[in-house]
Formats: sequence, structure tokens, C-alpha cells
Amino acid sequence: MENRQNKLIGIDVGGTFIKFALMDTAGAIEKDWMIPTDIAEKGKHISKDICTSIRASIDQNELAEVLGIGIGVPGPISPDGNTVVRAVNLDWEQVPLKEIIEAELAIGVCLLNDANAAALGEMWQGAAQGKSNLLFVTLGTGVGGGIVLKGEVLNGCHSAGGEIGHIPVRSEENRLCGCGGRNCLETFASANGLVMSMREKLKKAGEPWHEMTSKDVFEAVAKNDPYAQAVLEDFMDILGQSLAGIMNTIDVEEVIIGGGLSEAGDALLDPLKEKMDAYVFPQIRNHFSVKKALLGNKAGIYGAAYAYLTSHNNTYAGTIK
Repeated sequence: MENRQNKLIGIDVGGTFIKFALMDTAGAIEKDWMIPTDIAEKGKHISKDICTSIRASIDQNELAEVLGIGIGVPGPISPDGNTVVRAVNLDWEQVPLKEIIEAELAIGVCLLNDANAAALGEMWQGAAQGKSNLLFVTLGTGVGGGIVLKGEVLNGCHSAGGEIGHIPVRSEENRLCGCGGRNCLETFASANGLVMSMREKLKKAGEPWHEMTSKDVFEAVAKNDPYAQAVLEDFMDILGQSLAGIMNTIDVEEVIIGGGLSEAGDALLDPLKEKMDAYVFPQIRNHFSVKKALLGNKAGIYGAAYAYLTSHNNTYAGTIK
């Protein structure tokens, strides 16, 4: 019988698109593609669309060589790894995705949270390659994260490990978070939070407000706009304190920043590192790096495939460490 243990499929399920990749066990992508995410009727078509797309994109001979499928989803996974507990963007509640895909394709499946998948992807093939302890932070519409210790995701007892966007921030403001909480980190330290802070700053100063993006705020900072500079200083202070608190708890060697805000590059990373150094425990200060993520939209598919490989097969340990 032909050896099937030489290819993997990584999948990243997003609210807009589902991304796929067929790769070998060393992470070399042979084929990648994407399809729109159909969230109609509480997302009931998504699992079928995944299977249909795989069959349409990978011929039977290649499919027979697939060791397993890793799937990253935007929500927590049940402790037994079988069920998507909740995925707001997909309108999912208690979806047994692992069982559904395995029954349809007769290939083993590993489920994990999408931010955790991205963290593993950056460790395996990205900015943290060669490291096994890291904090991965996504700064986009919201704030997400993943913690990797000794090469494994810190998932927690309730599959909520790494939900750093919901660290509470002490503030006189009263910002409502999508989780239902108030003044969560992502209401201040996300792209949306940065723009909200800029709007509030101009409102208090009696200055006119024109629609802005987070990129516009960074551009205003570069032009020495005093309001934008003050807003960014507060942004960095809040984010720096929160990340320093995590570092004081897990003491890792790398902090990897992804998401749309990471495109600001050194304008984000340098002041963030300074703030973190100001707040971390002295033994940690100057002994960690803050880097921009390298894999972009492919981080999740790499990490999902890696998660399957490491959780189901030790044959390739030499290839992946």
C-alpha cells in the first residue's frame, strides 16, 4: 500500500473566505486556494463547502497521500477537540466539525482556534522559526493572541487560553466589547480602538472629525500631529502594560505581532518594545524580541497543518523541530 504520510491540508476558516493549502510535511506548499465563506442559514453549508472544494482542487491520487487535515476556526474548540463551541462570525454554536469532515473525507482532522493556528504557523515557518516559546499577538479589527510554550499551544481548561484581547483595561471610559464586557484590551488596542481614541481626542479638543483609518493615525503621527501623537502614546501604554503583564507570567523569548496594524512596522514595534521594557520584570527586560509576523494570511493554514502533524504523528519530529 502506498505510504499516505507525506502530505497535509491546512485550512483557515474566516468570516469572509476559507483558505486552503496542500503541503508536504516540511511545510512546502504545493497548492493553495480560497473560497467565499457561506454564512447563510447559520453557516450550515460551510462544512460541505470545505469537502467539495477539497475534492474539486485535489485529485484522488493526491488525496490518498494526505496524512491529515488541520483546521483553524475563529472561536474556541471543545476540550476534547471535536467541536467548535462558538464562532460568532460564522453564526456557529456547538458544531461537530471534526466528526463531519472526517466522516465525509475519511481523513483525520485536528481543530484549533485560528489565532493559535497562526501562532504555530509563525513558529514553524515564520518570524519565530527555531523558537519554541512565544507570544503571538494579532492587532487588527480586534486583538487576538496565541501562547506557545515548549512548542505547544497553551489552550487552557476551557479552550480560552490566549484570549488576550479581553484583558480588562482600567479606564474612565466605558467601551463595550463584542464579548459583552466593558473596556477590554481590544476596545483600545485594536485598529478600531485606535480610531475611536482619535475621535474622542479630537472631540474633547473641539476639533472637527473626519473619517480616519488606523493607517491615517500613524501618518498623522509621522507629520507630528499633536493629537495623533498623544493618542498613539496612550495606545502604546495600554498595549505595552498588558503585554508586559503576560510576559511577566510566561517569560517567553519572542513576541510576534501580526494583523493589519503590524503593517506600520517599526512605527509600531519600536515604541511598543520600549513600553514593554518599561513594565516587564527586570530579569526579562532586554531578553526578548518584538518582531513583525512574516506569514500574513498563510500563518493560519501553516499552523493548522502543523497542529495536525504534531498531535497525530511523531515520525516527522526531526523535520518540524
